[in-house]
Amino acid sequence: MIYLAFLVATGLYLAMGSGGPLHNDHWYHALQRRVDAIEPDFWLGFVLMVVVPCAAFTLVYAIFEEIFGAAAVLLLGTPALFFSFGRRHWPALIDRFRARVAAGDIEGALLTLEAEGHRIPEIDDAQSAERDGSRFLLYEGFQRWFTPVFYFLLFGPFFAVGYRLVVMGVGDRKVPLASLLHILDWLPSRVMLLTFGAIGNFEGLRPLFWNKAFDADIKTDELLMQGFEVACPLVEAAPGQQVEQVRELLKRALAVWVVVASVLVIVS
Repeated sequence: MIYLAFLVATGLYLAMGSGGPLHNDHWYHALQRRVDAIEPDFWLGFVLMVVVPCAAFTLVYAIFEEIFGAAAVLLLGTPALFFSFGRRHWPALIDRFRARVAAGDIEGALLTLEAEGHRIPEIDDAQSAERDGSRFLLYEGFQRWFTPVFYFLLFGPFFAVGYRLVVMGVGDRKVPLASLLHILDWLPSRVMLLTFGAIGNFEGLRPLFWNKAFDADIKTDELLMQGFEVACPLVEAAPGQQVEQVRELLKRALAVWVVVASVLVIVS
């Protein structure tokens, strides 16, 4: 049932994209404002903003499981995984960024990402600007589908929902969850590196994996970007080509994950 819920949720997400009632986060923002008002410490904030909603979902899930048995995984697991997927319209965001880069409007391209929450660093040239944007979009693609699926298949709906709640709370200045997000991203990002190696350049990625995979200081987005650059090296690339290759690489990675999940279900 977990596998079926995974297929249904993924199919719906690929067909419809983000949005709809399950991605209406007004309730979470209201909760966030109430939690901020009491000025909690980190752990109390984490409990109120992540653990309590997850516990409420677990209670509902237990009731459904008592009534419907194994079918509860499909009835609640599918919407739970869909809820756990990313909110941004990633393909459209890539198209807008790529179009502006191709037109030579680097500043406009970065401002497009800034409107989506990306913090633009000081950049001196167009190549660095495109790399910075590609890194943001690569990480966004990684955490919008791959990490929720990783935790859903490995540990069930509770962990997928918890991951998305942490992502949603990262921007909160009073309950900073960025350090927790870095921990949650650690294992899925290393699996993603191995995926890049399987569909790209395994020999090239092997030294990167051994040298950087256990580096506690490297950020997840930079690690993934370095893996992408090894898997898809660019030589005299036209403007906008790098971010398009990010899209293509993640499409192939998604196909690999679906195939591997299917094989594991068949042989288990």
